[in-house]
Amino acid sequence: MQRWGHLLLLAATAAHPVFAADEDEARASIERGRLELERAQLEEAQASYLEGIGQITAELGSNSPALIEPYSELARIYMLSNQPLEAITVLQTARDVSHVNHGLFNLEQVPLLDETGRAYLMLGNTVEAGNLQRERLNVALRRFGENDPRTIPYRNHLAGYYDQSRMRMLAREEYEAVLDIQRETFGDDDGRLLIPLSQLTAIDIRLGNTRSARGQLVRTLESSTNATPIQRASALAVLGDWELIRSRTEAAQNYYREAYGALQGEQPALAEEFFASPQFVDFAPPASPVDWQSNPDGYAWGFIEVQFGVSAEGKAANIVVSRSSPPLLMDALYARRLAESRFRPRLAQGEPAPTASVSYRHDFRYRVNE
Repeated sequence: MQRWGHLLLLAATAAHPVFAADEDEARASIERGRLELERAQLEEAQASYLEGIGQITAELGSNSPALIEPYSELARIYMLSNQPLEAITVLQTARDVSHVNHGLFNLEQVPLLDETGRAYLMLGNTVEAGNLQRERLNVALRRFGENDPRTIPYRNHLAGYYDQSRMRMLAREEYEAVLDIQRETFGDDDGRLLIPLSQLTAIDIRLGNTRSARGQLVRTLESSTNATPIQRASALAVLGDWELIRSRTEAAQNYYREAYGALQGEQPALAEEFFASPQFVDFAPPASPVDWQSNPDGYAWGFIEVQFGVSAEGKAANIVVSRSSPPLLMDALYARRLAESRFRPRLAQGEPAPTASVSYRHDFRYRVNE
């Protein structure tokens, strides 16, 4: 592969301008690279993109906005080629170009931040990946203002990242900020509040909180007159989850039936989709020894794949580890955690039903020499 090829090409272009470069030639090079990428010809695609980027640079300058998309696509090739460092450099260059053309807080850079975060995760640098997630929100806050409703999708994205990363108190803070913005904008009884309240209640379930947003969720569900079917169904399903983890299975199933009915009346296909497969309620992947360290280094990524069934009562059964790497390192921990967890069951024609086979895969960090 052509390591740092893009940097060498741009340096050569700066020193020796290519007067014969033409926009049509650049377009042809990029299109050829896209075709080669579709065929998984990564080395050829990389060469074509580098050629096209050099032609665009020579014709339009190194800060042309026409470079942003080819840079982003070249970064994808680097990541597919297991070259995350090169991808990060290319994406940062693309982001610099976006700043010159669209300003420091333009929203066009958000996909570049997302891809850069993925590249850092490939390197195992979860700290920098998290910083980029926060920077993503900061761009929206600086562009719109801290309490502007247009920041809500960015807060939700960061909250989801925190939740998946087991930083659930931080996730809760973002969902609370969303709730405050919506209350200020729409009032206390607006149906849109049901979504952040459902998310807060779900976080409380995973945290094991006894004091919860659940009470607010129940009150808003009762008082709202403009809630959409999906807002009502989301709230009812989470209330079912709350009952399920307290082993009040019948009450939980009644909430699930009611949630299904809220959708079925107006959007039958969505009702089936919403309850098409079991969902985790209180499951959290077990921590590996690396996860307990504040500044881990010298680790690698492993994975585990598990097959199991889920009963209509939301319990896992017949848990089998189908593949894991390193073998056996985390198998028993994952199997035990799945057996202890509760699941929102799938519904078939509005009734809780067993699911014979569920597939689950998770990546984890481990110390290489242990």
